[in-house]
Amino acid sequence: MKEKKLSGNLSGLRSELERRLIVLRYSKVATQKYLMIFGWVKDYLAGYGETTYTKEMGQRFLIEYTLQSVHSPIQFKNARVTIRRLDEILENKPFTPCFRETKHECPPRFTASCDTYLESLAKRGCKEHTIVTRKRYAVRFLSRLPETVLTLEALSAADLYNAFTKHEWQLDGLITARSILSFLFESGVTKTNLSVCVPKPTRPRPLPSIYSGNEVKQLLSSVDRSSDSGKRDYAILLLASHLGLRSSDIVNLSFKDIDFTTKTIEIIQVKTARPLTLVMNSEVEEAITDYIQNARPQSSSDKIFLRSRAPFSPLTAASGYEITRKCFNLAGIAAQGRRRGAHALRASYATALVAKGVPYAVVQEALGHEDRESAKYYVRVDVRRLRMCALDVPKPTGAFAVMLEPEVRRALVSGDLDGGR
Repeated sequence: MKEKKLSGNLSGLRSELERRLIVLRYSKVATQKYLMIFGWVKDYLAGYGETTYTKEMGQRFLIEYTLQSVHSPIQFKNARVTIRRLDEILENKPFTPCFRETKHECPPRFTASCDTYLESLAKRGCKEHTIVTRKRYAVRFLSRLPETVLTLEALSAADLYNAFTKHEWQLDGLITARSILSFLFESGVTKTNLSVCVPKPTRPRPLPSIYSGNEVKQLLSSVDRSSDSGKRDYAILLLASHLGLRSSDIVNLSFKDIDFTTKTIEIIQVKTARPLTLVMNSEVEEAITDYIQNARPQSSSDKIFLRSRAPFSPLTAASGYEITRKCFNLAGIAAQGRRRGAHALRASYATALVAKGVPYAVVQEALGHEDRESAKYYVRVDVRRLRMCALDVPKPTGAFAVMLEPEVRRALVSGDLDGGR
């Protein structure tokens, strides 16, 4: 007998998704990925005050999800698949199979150049996962070059045009193509810099998710600091909202990183591998001390923040996000489409600094940014100061000014001008 179509109730939808994954024998890791993204969708709906999933809301989630620059192409691909699964459950359809994309192999005639390019990335200090990603897209790019290109020295703009028009390209693929072509020019393989031939699709940069000072205070005051986990969560929230630390750096904090004598935190940032020194205010210092002395479980780990239940292992960046999201839920703060992780608190901290007139160079130093222009990202939400930069609307001139004259406008509306043609 045909099953009744689900209404989109989130609880029932999650149960059915989990049931199908178990019946189809999805691995535990794959199931956790699906459920994690379902949690993101649930949070997204909650931000708009929605309690029921629809196909339209699923597509809206994907559209806004693509604007979140922190998500990798793989995460977006997983999100797309999850939305498709939810839509199939809504329509009472079986799961359609996902086919793996064809594995590309580097043409033998380009192997040496590809290896040299990857070696140059390693010498520049690129991280291993960055090199692995670049290798995948470099191989895909080289394999898509016309077979008539026997050597990279003979590569031309026409060859690139054929490659870019005949295939679909992801943003990371275009970035890698531009990178490898620049390398070929700098190393003297090509006589011209063909990287200018790579298409540059525009990707809108989203506004940062920020919360007002009152909302941040509401968030902090909602934490139950009488419990062990509450003391830990409160310290984590303060590090993100008062010092602007990334979640990865917060969970990676060790005892050697904090000097309570000078009241400073000195770390090597996980994301950029650059050193960063921050001065703790009294609130942050007291919260960390309270957690260490009164709530932190006994452990041989040198990491400060641990799980509140056995095994008392160090927190991960993902668990740091979950802690922040949980606190937002308990505080009852309406997200209204805004993100609710530690990065949103970091963005709120940076925006508050910019709004107070703190120089960009100081904001850059406080956040540990490599690029001086990064701090300007937060200016876009400072409406008050942007209004000060607004230019006066110029007075109309020429034919447009004539059309705005009352007599001419009346004649246009009545049709008298048309009759005189």
